[in-house]
Amino acid sequence: MKSFIWDKPIFILGNPRSGTSLLRLILHNNDRISIPPESHFFLWLEEKYGNWKDDYLHQYIEDLFNSTKFETWNISKSELIRFLESEKIQNYAHLTSLIYYFYSRNSTEQIFYWGDKNSLWKDKLERIKHYYPNALYVHIIRDGRDIACSYKNLAKKELKHKYAPKLSNKIEVIAQDWKTNIASIERFLDTIHSDNKITIYYEDLVRNLKLTTKKVLDKLNLDFMDNQLFYYKNESSNIEPLEFLNWKEKLMQPPDINNIGKFNKDLTKMDIKTFNNIAKATLEKHGYLC
Repeated sequence: MKSFIWDKPIFILGNPRSGTSLLRLILHNNDRISIPPESHFFLWLEEKYGNWKDDYLHQYIEDLFNSTKFETWNISKSELIRFLESEKIQNYAHLTSLIYYFYSRNSTEQIFYWGDKNSLWKDKLERIKHYYPNALYVHIIRDGRDIACSYKNLAKKELKHKYAPKLSNKIEVIAQDWKTNIASIERFLDTIHSDNKITIYYEDLVRNLKLTTKKVLDKLNLDFMDNQLFYYKNESSNIEPLEFLNWKEKLMQPPDINNIGKFNKDLTKMDIKTFNNIAKATLEKHGYLC
């Protein structure tokens, strides 16, 4: 584990349905990076364990395994305990990084970086900065009108799973949330050194996956690997937890350029007008309105 860089994680930020899971998979398919499916334990447990003491370990493990979505990582509790007991845990941030490293333990390659993708991070960014001042933040932005199409399509599925996304299908709410989320992330990123942040666009990632991904990897001094092009050829269970594929089924397919600008045929003219009126400045800022 000598090459593992525990204190410089990668946090993928973005509005829901903006390509954050796609980007997670592409980066995870690099042999030097491990980004598990999203879980919520890091900041859900930090209030209780942020001031870390070694005698917290066994209670922490119990709370960890009761955390939302952690069961989808399919980690052995006994093996994790043995691993953590063999490590000299420095603090809560180090402990969290070790959990992510343990997830990657079956990798045949040496993992350098760990990362996380979670739509909740946009509300917790200052806490992340507190624990990981050297983190790399990757903000992915997608045309909010195409995101609105995705929200509306999800609503039609009437998903019942406890982890299914709960997203509005009202165009006014989607537009307001989209511009608010982007503005909130951008305000935070204004406080971050340029070496530790990058903004990319979903549309660029779909049109040229390799070039766009290389821009992220350059921040980590890593090379692009060809298997990153073929993330969708992994076993289904290695793409996302199987129960998540009911709303993430497109991750099992190559990027589809037809997902760009689909709002022109999927939204009504009134929906498009409403979205444009609410989020006009943000659309213009990011090149979605000329």
